[in-house]
Amino acid sequence: MSPVRRRCVFYVSGFDPKGARHYHSLYRDESARQAPVSGFAVDVGPRRKLQDGNSAWALRAVEDGTEVETHYEFMRWDDVVSSHWPRFTWQLWRDVVVTTWFNLRHGALWAMYRLSWPPALALFIPFLLLLGVVLGIPLLGGLAGWAAWEALDNPWAGLAAAGVAAAAVVWVGLALEARYSMYWMMRSYAFTAHQARGCTPDLEARLDQQARRLAQRLAEAQDDEVLVVGHSSGANMAVSIVARALRLRGAAQGERPTLSLLTLGQWIPLLGLLPQATAFREELAELATAPRLDWIDFSAPPDGCCFALTDPVAGSGVTPARRVPDRPKLLSPRFAEMFDGPAYELLKRDKFRLHFQYLAAAGQPVAYDYFRITGGARTLAARFADSPSVTDFDRLRPRRMRTGAAAAGERGREKFL
Repeated sequence: MSPVRRRCVFYVSGFDPKGARHYHSLYRDESARQAPVSGFAVDVGPRRKLQDGNSAWALRAVEDGTEVETHYEFMRWDDVVSSHWPRFTWQLWRDVVVTTWFNLRHGALWAMYRLSWPPALALFIPFLLLLGVVLGIPLLGGLAGWAAWEALDNPWAGLAAAGVAAAAVVWVGLALEARYSMYWMMRSYAFTAHQARGCTPDLEARLDQQARRLAQRLAEAQDDEVLVVGHSSGANMAVSIVARALRLRGAAQGERPTLSLLTLGQWIPLLGLLPQATAFREELAELATAPRLDWIDFSAPPDGCCFALTDPVAGSGVTPARRVPDRPKLLSPRFAEMFDGPAYELLKRDKFRLHFQYLAAAGQPVAYDYFRITGGARTLAARFADSPSVTDFDRLRPRRMRTGAAAAGERGREKFL
Protein backbone atom coordinates (compact mmCIF):
# COMPACT_ATOMS: atom_id res chain seq x y z
CA MET A 1 0.00 0.00 0.00
CA SER A 2 1.27 3.48 -0.87
CA PRO A 3 2.40 5.60 2.08
CA VAL A 4 0.27 8.45 3.37
CA ARG A 5 1.67 11.83 2.36
CA ARG A 6 -1.43 13.92 3.04
CA ARG A 7 -3.94 13.24 5.77
CA CYS A 8 -6.92 14.97 7.30
CA VAL A 9 -7.82 14.16 10.91
CA PHE A 10 -11.21 15.13 12.30
CA TYR A 11 -11.10 14.90 16.08
CA VAL A 12 -14.31 14.66 18.14
CA SER A 13 -13.85 15.13 21.89
CA GLY A 14 -15.96 13.58 24.62
CA PHE A 15 -18.52 15.41 26.75
CA ASP A 16 -16.10 18.18 27.64
CA PRO A 17 -16.64 21.97 27.73
CA LYS A 18 -12.94 22.51 27.05
CA GLY A 19 -12.54 23.46 23.43
CA ALA A 20 -9.92 23.57 20.70
CA ARG A 21 -7.39 25.59 22.71
CA HIS A 22 -7.15 22.82 25.30
CA TYR A 23 -6.91 19.97 22.80
CA HIS A 24 -4.36 21.81 20.66
CA SER A 25 -2.16 22.29 23.73
CA LEU A 26 -2.69 18.67 24.75
CA TYR A 27 -1.62 17.37 21.34
CA ARG A 28 1.40 19.70 21.16
CA ASP A 29 2.65 18.92 24.67
CA GLU A 30 2.02 15.17 24.63
CA SER A 31 3.52 14.66 21.15
CA ALA A 32 6.67 16.47 22.36
CA ARG A 33 6.83 14.16 25.38
CA GLN A 34 6.34 11.10 23.18
CA ALA A 35 9.03 12.02 20.64
CA PRO A 36 12.09 10.95 22.69
CA VAL A 37 10.30 7.72 23.65
CA SER A 38 9.23 6.65 20.15
CA GLY A 39 11.77 8.49 18.00
CA PHE A 40 8.89 10.03 16.05
CA ALA A 41 8.73 13.82 16.15
CA VAL A 42 5.72 15.88 15.07
CA ASP A 43 5.90 19.57 14.25
CA VAL A 44 2.62 21.03 15.52
CA GLY A 45 1.57 24.30 13.94
CA PRO A 46 -0.45 27.12 15.50
CA ARG A 47 -4.18 26.81 16.03
CA ARG A 48 -6.45 28.75 13.70
CA LYS A 49 -10.21 29.14 13.71
CA LEU A 50 -12.15 28.16 10.61
CA GLN A 51 -15.24 29.86 9.23
CA ASP A 52 -17.60 27.07 10.27
CA GLY A 53 -16.54 27.30 13.94
CA ASN A 54 -14.11 24.40 13.91
CA SER A 55 -10.42 24.95 14.63
CA ALA A 56 -7.44 23.37 12.91
CA TRP A 57 -3.68 23.08 13.05
CA ALA A 58 -1.08 21.58 10.75
CA LEU A 59 1.12 18.60 11.57
CA ARG A 60 4.37 17.78 9.81
CA ALA A 61 6.35 14.62 10.39
CA VAL A 62 8.65 12.12 8.72
CA GLU A 63 8.16 8.37 9.11
CA ASP A 64 10.16 5.71 7.29
CA GLY A 65 11.61 8.38 5.02
CA THR A 66 8.17 9.71 3.97
CA GLU A 67 7.22 13.31 4.67
CA VAL A 68 3.64 13.58 5.90
CA GLU A 69 1.46 16.67 6.08
CA THR A 70 -1.67 16.42 8.20
CA HIS A 71 -4.59 18.80 8.56
CA TYR A 72 -5.83 18.21 12.12
CA GLU A 73 -9.31 19.64 12.69
CA PHE A 74 -11.18 19.89 15.97
CA MET A 75 -14.87 19.23 15.27
CA ARG A 76 -16.50 21.61 17.66
CA TRP A 77 -19.37 20.67 19.92
CA ASP A 78 -17.95 21.98 23.21
CA ASP A 79 -20.40 24.89 23.01
CA VAL A 80 -23.27 22.39 22.88
CA VAL A 81 -21.76 20.65 25.93
CA SER A 82 -21.54 23.97 27.79
CA SER A 83 -25.20 24.73 27.09
CA HIS A 84 -26.18 21.38 28.66
CA TRP A 85 -23.72 21.59 31.57
CA PRO A 86 -25.55 21.73 34.94
CA ARG A 87 -24.58 24.94 36.75
CA PHE A 88 -25.52 23.86 40.25
CA THR A 89 -24.79 20.71 42.21
CA TRP A 90 -28.47 20.13 42.99
CA GLN A 91 -29.23 20.10 39.24
CA LEU A 92 -26.57 17.47 38.70
CA TRP A 93 -27.86 15.22 41.45
CA ARG A 94 -31.41 15.67 40.18
CA ASP A 95 -30.20 14.54 36.75
CA VAL A 96 -28.51 11.51 38.34
CA VAL A 97 -31.75 10.37 39.93
CA VAL A 98 -33.85 10.99 36.80
CA THR A 99 -31.31 9.37 34.45
CA THR A 100 -30.73 6.33 36.67
CA TRP A 101 -34.47 5.75 36.96
CA PHE A 102 -34.82 6.19 33.18
CA ASN A 103 -32.11 3.58 32.50
CA LEU A 104 -33.45 1.18 35.10
CA ARG A 105 -37.02 1.50 33.85
CA HIS A 106 -36.01 0.65 30.28
CA GLY A 107 -33.63 -2.15 31.29
CA ALA A 108 -30.62 -0.37 29.79
CA LEU A 109 -28.53 -0.34 32.96
CA TRP A 110 -29.03 -4.09 33.42
CA ALA A 111 -28.15 -4.68 29.75
CA MET A 112 -24.98 -2.63 30.22
CA TYR A 113 -24.10 -4.66 33.31
CA ARG A 114 -24.47 -7.91 31.37
CA LEU A 115 -22.25 -6.47 28.65
CA SER A 116 -19.50 -5.09 30.90
CA TRP A 117 -19.90 -4.58 34.63
CA PRO A 118 -17.29 -1.81 35.30
CA PRO A 119 -18.99 0.98 33.32
CA ALA A 120 -22.44 -0.08 34.54
CA LEU A 121 -21.20 0.00 38.12
CA ALA A 122 -19.50 3.35 37.54
CA LEU A 123 -22.82 4.76 36.35
CA PHE A 124 -24.83 3.30 39.24
CA ILE A 125 -22.43 4.20 42.07
CA PRO A 126 -23.27 7.96 42.02
CA PHE A 127 -26.93 7.13 42.59
CA LEU A 128 -25.99 4.84 45.50
CA LEU A 129 -23.67 7.52 46.85
CA LEU A 130 -26.44 10.11 46.76
CA LEU A 131 -28.79 7.67 48.44
CA GLY A 132 -26.17 6.96 51.10
CA VAL A 133 -25.63 10.66 51.80
CA VAL A 134 -29.37 11.43 51.94
CA LEU A 135 -30.04 8.53 54.32
CA GLY A 136 -26.74 8.71 56.17
CA ILE A 137 -27.08 12.30 57.36
CA PRO A 138 -30.23 11.75 59.44
CA LEU A 139 -29.39 8.19 60.46
CA LEU A 140 -25.76 8.61 61.49
CA GLY A 141 -26.28 12.16 62.65
CA GLY A 142 -29.24 11.13 64.78
CA LEU A 143 -27.42 8.09 66.17
CA ALA A 144 -24.29 10.11 67.04
CA GLY A 145 -26.38 12.87 68.61
CA TRP A 146 -28.38 10.41 70.69
CA ALA A 147 -25.24 8.60 71.88
CA ALA A 148 -23.51 11.84 72.89
CA TRP A 149 -26.60 13.12 74.66
CA GLU A 150 -26.97 9.88 76.60
CA ALA A 151 -23.27 9.66 77.47
CA LEU A 152 -22.81 13.27 78.54
CA ASP A 153 -26.38 14.12 79.52
CA ASN A 154 -25.99 17.32 77.53
CA PRO A 155 -28.29 18.24 74.59
CA TRP A 156 -25.70 20.62 73.17
CA ALA A 157 -23.14 17.84 73.04
CA GLY A 158 -25.73 15.76 71.20
CA LEU A 159 -26.30 18.50 68.64
CA ALA A 160 -22.57 18.95 68.17
CA ALA A 161 -22.07 15.19 67.68
CA ALA A 162 -24.95 15.08 65.19
CA GLY A 163 -23.42 17.95 63.23
CA VAL A 164 -19.98 16.31 63.17
CA ALA A 165 -21.46 12.99 61.99
CA ALA A 166 -23.48 14.70 59.25
CA ALA A 167 -20.40 16.62 58.11
CA ALA A 168 -18.42 13.37 58.06
CA VAL A 169 -21.01 11.75 55.78
CA VAL A 170 -20.83 14.70 53.40
CA TRP A 171 -17.02 14.68 53.51
CA VAL A 172 -16.88 10.98 52.64
CA GLY A 173 -19.27 11.58 49.73
CA LEU A 174 -17.17 14.45 48.39
CA ALA A 175 -13.96 12.43 48.80
CA LEU A 176 -15.41 9.53 46.83
CA GLU A 177 -16.61 11.88 44.10
CA ALA A 178 -13.14 13.44 43.82
CA ARG A 179 -11.49 10.01 43.81
CA TYR A 180 -13.55 8.73 40.89
CA SER A 181 -14.36 12.00 39.02
CA MET A 182 -18.07 11.24 39.23
CA TYR A 183 -19.30 14.74 38.41
CA TRP A 184 -17.78 14.63 34.93
CA MET A 185 -19.15 11.15 34.20
CA MET A 186 -22.62 11.93 35.58
CA ARG A 187 -23.00 14.92 33.28
CA SER A 188 -22.24 12.79 30.22
CA TYR A 189 -24.59 10.07 31.52
CA ALA A 190 -27.51 12.49 31.83
CA PHE A 191 -26.81 14.14 28.48
CA THR A 192 -26.84 10.79 26.67
CA ALA A 193 -30.32 10.06 28.02
CA HIS A 194 -31.47 13.49 26.80
CA GLN A 195 -29.97 12.72 23.40
CA ALA A 196 -31.80 9.38 23.16
CA ARG A 197 -35.10 11.06 23.99
CA GLY A 198 -34.63 13.62 21.21
CA CYS A 199 -34.17 16.54 23.62
CA THR A 200 -30.95 17.85 22.02
CA PRO A 201 -31.90 19.51 18.70
CA ASP A 202 -28.80 21.72 18.93
CA LEU A 203 -26.62 18.59 18.96
CA GLU A 204 -28.44 17.07 15.98
CA ALA A 205 -27.94 20.27 13.99
CA ARG A 206 -24.24 20.26 14.85
CA LEU A 207 -23.82 16.61 13.87
CA ASP A 208 -25.45 17.36 10.52
CA GLN A 209 -23.11 20.31 10.05
CA GLN A 210 -20.03 18.22 10.85
CA ALA A 211 -21.25 15.46 8.52
CA ARG A 212 -21.44 17.99 5.69
CA ARG A 213 -17.91 19.11 6.53
CA LEU A 214 -16.64 15.53 6.40
CA ALA A 215 -18.47 14.84 3.12
CA GLN A 216 -16.97 17.99 1.63
CA ARG A 217 -13.44 16.97 2.56
CA LEU A 218 -13.98 13.50 1.12
CA ALA A 219 -15.29 14.99 -2.12
CA GLU A 220 -12.20 17.18 -2.49
CA ALA A 221 -10.09 14.00 -2.70
CA GLN A 222 -6.93 15.87 -1.74
CA ASP A 223 -5.92 13.45 1.03
CA ASP A 224 -4.57 9.94 1.07
CA GLU A 225 -6.49 9.28 4.28
CA VAL A 226 -9.32 11.02 6.09
CA LEU A 227 -9.27 9.82 9.69
CA VAL A 228 -12.16 10.53 12.08
CA VAL A 229 -11.25 10.11 15.76
CA GLY A 230 -13.87 9.93 18.52
CA HIS A 231 -12.83 9.76 22.17
CA SER A 232 -15.13 8.66 25.00
CA SER A 233 -18.71 9.82 24.27
CA GLY A 234 -17.22 11.57 21.26
CA ALA A 235 -17.14 8.08 19.74
CA ASN A 236 -20.96 8.22 19.64
CA MET A 237 -20.77 11.55 17.82
CA ALA A 238 -18.13 10.25 15.42
CA VAL A 239 -20.38 7.30 14.50
CA SER A 240 -23.24 9.67 13.64
CA ILE A 241 -21.00 12.07 11.72
CA VAL A 242 -19.45 9.33 9.58
CA ALA A 243 -22.80 7.61 8.90
CA ARG A 244 -24.47 10.86 7.87
CA ALA A 245 -21.50 11.87 5.72
CA LEU A 246 -21.65 8.53 3.90
CA ARG A 247 -25.34 9.11 3.22
CA LEU A 248 -24.51 12.50 1.73
CA ARG A 249 -21.77 11.00 -0.42
CA GLY A 250 -23.82 8.01 -1.55
CA ALA A 251 -22.49 6.31 -4.67
CA ALA A 252 -20.01 9.17 -5.16
CA GLN A 253 -17.71 7.63 -2.57
CA GLY A 254 -14.57 6.65 -4.49
CA GLU A 255 -11.38 4.78 -3.81
CA ARG A 256 -9.54 7.91 -2.66
CA PRO A 257 -9.19 9.01 0.02
CA THR A 258 -9.22 6.11 2.45
CA LEU A 259 -11.86 6.75 5.10
CA SER A 260 -10.88 5.56 8.57
CA LEU A 261 -12.68 5.71 11.90
CA LEU A 262 -10.81 5.42 15.19
CA THR A 263 -12.84 5.17 18.40
CA LEU A 264 -11.05 5.43 21.74
CA GLY A 265 -12.44 4.48 25.16
CA GLN A 266 -15.91 4.27 23.66
CA TRP A 267 -19.28 4.63 25.44
CA ILE A 268 -21.35 3.60 22.42
CA PRO A 269 -23.70 1.10 24.18
CA LEU A 270 -24.59 3.81 26.70
CA LEU A 271 -26.63 5.39 23.91
CA GLY A 272 -27.17 2.35 21.70
CA LEU A 273 -28.92 0.30 24.39
CA LEU A 274 -31.58 2.92 25.08
CA PRO A 275 -34.81 1.91 23.26
CA GLN A 276 -35.42 5.46 22.06
CA ALA A 277 -32.07 5.65 20.20
CA THR A 278 -33.41 4.01 17.03
CA ALA A 279 -31.76 6.51 14.66
CA PHE A 280 -28.39 5.94 16.30
CA ARG A 281 -28.69 2.16 15.97
CA GLU A 282 -29.50 2.64 12.29
CA GLU A 283 -26.29 4.64 11.95
CA LEU A 284 -24.33 1.86 13.65
CA ALA A 285 -25.85 -0.67 11.23
CA GLU A 286 -24.85 1.49 8.27
CA LEU A 287 -21.24 1.68 9.45
CA ALA A 288 -21.15 -2.07 10.07
CA THR A 289 -22.09 -2.73 6.42
CA ALA A 290 -20.58 0.27 4.60
CA PRO A 291 -17.99 -0.49 1.90
CA ARG A 292 -14.59 1.22 1.94
CA LEU A 293 -14.54 2.10 5.63
CA ASP A 294 -11.80 1.06 8.06
CA TRP A 295 -12.88 1.15 11.71
CA ILE A 296 -10.67 0.25 14.67
CA ASP A 297 -11.77 0.57 18.28
CA PHE A 298 -9.14 0.85 21.01
CA SER A 299 -10.22 0.36 24.61
CA ALA A 300 -8.34 -0.70 27.74
CA PRO A 301 -9.77 -3.07 30.38
CA PRO A 302 -8.31 -1.00 33.27
CA ASP A 303 -10.32 1.99 31.99
CA GLY A 304 -13.59 1.60 33.87
CA CYS A 305 -15.08 4.55 31.97
CA CYS A 306 -15.54 2.64 28.72
CA PHE A 307 -16.92 -0.62 27.34
CA ALA A 308 -13.52 -2.25 27.03
CA LEU A 309 -12.94 -4.74 24.20
CA THR A 310 -16.68 -4.89 23.66
CA ASP A 311 -18.20 -4.93 20.19
CA PRO A 312 -20.05 -1.58 20.10
CA VAL A 313 -22.36 -2.72 17.29
CA ALA A 314 -23.58 -6.03 18.71
CA GLY A 315 -23.33 -4.55 22.20
CA SER A 316 -25.95 -1.99 21.18
CA GLY A 317 -28.28 -4.72 19.97
CA VAL A 318 -27.54 -4.14 16.28
CA THR A 319 -27.33 -7.25 14.08
CA PRO A 320 -27.06 -6.23 10.41
CA ALA A 321 -27.37 -9.06 7.90
CA ARG A 322 -24.36 -8.24 5.74
CA ARG A 323 -21.93 -7.00 8.36
CA VAL A 324 -18.31 -6.59 7.25
CA PRO A 325 -16.06 -8.95 9.27
CA ASP A 326 -13.99 -7.26 11.99
CA ARG A 327 -16.02 -4.07 11.73
CA PRO A 328 -14.84 -2.64 14.01
CA LYS A 329 -11.57 -4.37 14.82
CA LEU A 330 -11.22 -4.43 18.62
CA LEU A 331 -7.75 -3.78 20.03
CA SER A 332 -6.23 -2.85 23.37
CA PRO A 333 -3.68 -0.02 23.68
CA ARG A 334 -1.99 -2.10 26.42
CA PHE A 335 -1.50 0.63 28.97
CA ALA A 336 0.42 -1.76 31.24
CA GLU A 337 3.22 -1.99 28.66
CA MET A 338 3.48 1.79 28.32
CA PHE A 339 4.92 2.32 31.81
CA ASP A 340 7.04 0.64 34.44
CA GLY A 341 5.29 -0.91 37.41
CA PRO A 342 5.17 2.06 39.84
CA ALA A 343 4.16 4.54 37.13
CA TYR A 344 1.40 2.25 35.91
CA GLU A 345 0.02 1.72 39.42
CA LEU A 346 -0.05 5.49 39.88
CA LEU A 347 -1.87 5.91 36.56
CA LYS A 348 -4.50 3.31 37.47
CA ARG A 349 -5.36 5.19 40.65
CA ASP A 350 -6.28 8.30 38.66
CA LYS A 351 -9.38 7.17 36.74
CA PHE A 352 -9.83 10.47 34.92
CA ARG A 353 -6.19 10.54 33.78
CA LEU A 354 -6.38 6.89 32.74
CA HIS A 355 -9.37 7.62 30.49
CA PHE A 356 -7.29 10.23 28.64
CA GLN A 357 -4.20 8.06 28.23
CA TYR A 358 -5.37 7.23 24.69
CA LEU A 359 -4.40 10.81 23.75
CA ALA A 360 -1.25 11.03 25.87
CA ALA A 361 2.42 10.12 25.73
CA ALA A 362 3.74 6.82 27.06
CA GLY A 363 6.81 6.10 29.12
CA GLN A 364 7.84 3.20 26.86
CA PRO A 365 7.20 2.58 23.13
CA VAL A 366 4.31 0.26 22.26
CA ALA A 367 2.34 -0.52 19.09
CA TYR A 368 -0.39 1.96 20.01
CA ASP A 369 0.98 5.47 19.44
CA TYR A 370 -1.65 8.16 18.93
CA PHE A 371 0.84 10.51 17.32
CA ARG A 372 2.06 8.01 14.74
CA ILE A 373 -1.56 7.09 13.98
CA THR A 374 -2.54 10.71 13.35
CA GLY A 375 0.73 12.00 11.90
CA GLY A 376 2.59 9.01 10.43
CA ALA A 377 2.95 7.55 6.95
CA ARG A 378 0.57 4.58 7.23
CA THR A 379 -3.20 4.41 7.17
CA LEU A 380 -4.99 3.21 10.28
CA ALA A 381 -5.79 -0.17 8.73
CA ALA A 382 -2.26 -0.69 7.39
CA ARG A 383 -0.66 0.17 10.72
CA PHE A 384 -2.62 -2.54 12.55
CA ALA A 385 -3.11 -5.00 9.70
CA ASP A 386 -1.17 -7.70 11.56
CA SER A 387 -3.03 -7.21 14.85
CA PRO A 388 -5.94 -9.66 15.18
CA SER A 389 -9.19 -8.39 16.60
CA VAL A 390 -9.86 -9.38 20.22
CA THR A 391 -13.05 -11.41 19.95
CA ASP A 392 -12.98 -13.63 23.06
CA PHE A 393 -12.45 -11.15 25.89
CA ASP A 394 -15.36 -11.18 28.32
CA ARG A 395 -13.57 -10.98 31.68
CA LEU A 396 -15.54 -7.80 32.43
CA ARG A 397 -18.88 -9.55 32.07
CA PRO A 398 -20.53 -11.10 35.12
CA ARG A 399 -19.01 -14.54 35.61
CA ARG A 400 -22.22 -16.47 34.89
CA MET A 401 -22.52 -14.72 31.51
CA ARG A 402 -19.06 -15.55 30.22
CA THR A 403 -18.55 -18.01 27.40
CA GLY A 404 -16.75 -21.20 28.20
CA ALA A 405 -13.92 -20.52 25.77
CA ALA A 406 -13.29 -17.02 27.06
CA ALA A 407 -13.49 -18.13 30.67
CA ALA A 408 -10.96 -20.85 29.93
CA GLY A 409 -8.72 -18.31 28.26
CA GLU A 410 -8.86 -15.96 31.23
CA ARG A 411 -5.40 -17.08 32.31
CA GLY A 412 -3.96 -15.00 29.45
CA ARG A 413 -5.96 -11.90 30.22
CA GLU A 414 -2.93 -9.79 31.18
CA LYS A 415 -1.93 -9.49 27.53
CA PHE A 416 -4.93 -7.24 26.93
CA LEU A 417 -4.12 -4.76 29.69
